[in-house]
Amino acid sequence: MAQKSKKDYIVQTALPIFLENGFKGTSIDMVVKKCGVSKPTVYNHFPDKSALMLAVMEYWIESNKPLIAPTRDESALLSFAATNWLRDDAVRFYALVIGEGWRFPQARKLFWEQFDGQWRKALTYLLIHTPGLDQTPFEPMLDQLLLNRLKQL
Repeated sequence: MAQKSKKDYIVQTALPIFLENGFKGTSIDMVVKKCGVSKPTVYNHFPDKSALMLAVMEYWIESNKPLIAPTRDESALLSFAATNWLRDDAVRFYALVIGEGWRFPQARKLFWEQFDGQWRKALTYLLIHTPGLDQTPFEPMLDQLLLNRLKQL
């Protein structure tokens, strides 16, 4: 495997391990075993688990950019948000970042700015461009939608 593709492979393989076990519950040994690479190979690409988590977060966020699709009413907008923004993997990342984000501050910051922040901007844009919707209670509605999904974990 070429250097970049091996690094990408490690990141892609580590993603579900972090989502399943959390940050503290994921060890480099678990990643090594699942990837079938040596521990020095992982450490060659990532100096520590926080750096690996940052790379995982960057990869995941890049694959989960906000979508814009016209909606006809509030119900359709909330349904769109639930289906596209708050998918199971996103909700697991919210739980991981809320619960353990202090352990990986760079990745936590990236998540809030590049995933949560960008999705909220996109959903607000949709709200503004959907005729007849009341914009006032929207942010609390998004928060409640997220909270309800987190409770389902």
